[in-house]
This record gives sequence, C-alpha cells and structure tokens, in this order.
Amino acid sequence: MPQTVRGSQAPSGLNVRIDRVRLGGLALRTWTTWIDATHDVPLEDRHDIVLVHGLGVSSQYFERLAVVLGRVGAVHLLDLPGFAGVPRPHGHLEITDFAELIARWVQHAGLERPTFVGHSMGSQIVTEVLASHPGIATHAVLVGPPVNSRERSVPLQAARLLQSSWHESARTRAVALQGYVECGPHWFASVLPRMLRYPIEERLPAVDVPVVVVRGEHDHVAPRAWVAELADLAPQGRWVEVPGASHAVIYEHSRQVADLVLEHVGT
Repeated sequence: MPQTVRGSQAPSGLNVRIDRVRLGGLALRTWTTWIDATHDVPLEDRHDIVLVHGLGVSSQYFERLAVVLGRVGAVHLLDLPGFAGVPRPHGHLEITDFAELIARWVQHAGLERPTFVGHSMGSQIVTEVLASHPGIATHAVLVGPPVNSRERSVPLQAARLLQSSWHESARTRAVALQGYVECGPHWFASVLPRMLRYPIEERLPAVDVPVVVVRGEHDHVAPRAWVAELADLAPQGRWVEVPGASHAVIYEHSRQVADLVLEHVGT
C-alpha cells in the first residue's frame, strides 16, 4: 500500500503488488491489492475497482478505503504522471490525456469492466474515461467533483479548499501536504488550469453506467447544489451526502464511503 496499514486494520490474507508501466510515453504506477478470500467470491458478485486520485495528492488518500473494498475484488490504486514521484511528462496534460492513459492501462492490465471511483479531479478523469469509452465500466462513484461551474477561478477554489480544510484533521492535512510537496509547484500549476476548465457537466450525460455522486457535508469545493446538478445530468445518477465530512471524505470517512461504493456496485 502507499503507506503502511496498521496490522489491526489489515485483513488476513491481504496482498499488494506494485506495477510501473509506460503507455503512450506516459508513466503510471499502480498498487493492486486483493484478499485471498475474494477468490471464493462468485464471479457474478466480483467487482474489481479502480481508484483515481485528485490534484496534488496521490493514491495514499485511498489506503484505508482499499482495505475495505478488497472484500469484493481486486482494488487498483493509481498514481498519475507527475504525482507521488511518478515521472512527469515534458509537456502539459489535459484531463482527456489522463483519461486516455487510464483507458489504455485498463486494456493493458486485462481488466473487464471494473468500477471506477474518482476523488476531486479524479472525478473529472473518471467521467472522461467513461464518456469517451462506453462499456469500459459497470459503475462509477464521483467523490467531491470539481469544479462548480459558477466558481471556476483560482482564488475562489483556493478559498473553498481552505473552508473545507477547517473541518479536516491534522493527519489529513499532513497527507495532503506531503502530496503537494511530491507533486511540486510547477506540475501543480500546470495541471490546475486544465482542471478548472474541464466541463464535467457537459460530459456526464454521455456516461452509460450508474453513477453516484458523493460529497461531505462541509465540502465547499463540491457544494450541495452543484452535486445535485451533476447527479441529475447523469442518465443513471443519484447523490449522497456524508454527515460531518469535508472535501477529504474519501480519507477521513473511508468506511462510510466504502459502504456507499459496495452498496452501489451491488445494485
């Protein structure tokens, strides 16, 4: 796992494999986890899951979530180009470029219609993967999706992130800070405008699988009205709010998010 999971949290039979691949000139690192007991899960009940992180952070945000999701299949935590020490490309990458890399990796890894979970900018990437590659997945979960179409500016988004972080723990802020340091200001500044202008609201109508949009109660990056709007735009969409959570709901309330994901893929 990206960080060591305490023994009390790790289930018996937990396996981890790290892969580094280069596809179309772009580097990608994956952490694949599975539990021995999932081999006994009937094929029709098995759901492999792909987790896509947001801007500036890394797969470390998913470490707690992955342990729970491993009950139903293999869980793949991705570290995207330029993040968490993964080599940066020489040029800029659009959200569509990240999405195309992931779609190529799904084919390369031989995955068959996994469930995609994206957090923050990862929600945009997941949306683009599914919109541009119909049939690639069975379900999608979008957690804290940016960017509110009425607030597409750097100052506003910085303010909303600060408002959200007020409700997060010191541990969560430390994990985020570590990700920002590994990413570096140059790459962060390169990707940020691409995230700000990605029209997720225009792409969601093309997503052909059931979508649940998740937000924390105190998430100012993904306000309630915006999340409800996105859920309405998805042909098979709904939204859920996690009480007491903020933008880092994926980390601080991982058990509740895991339960939502498992409920979603079970429908």
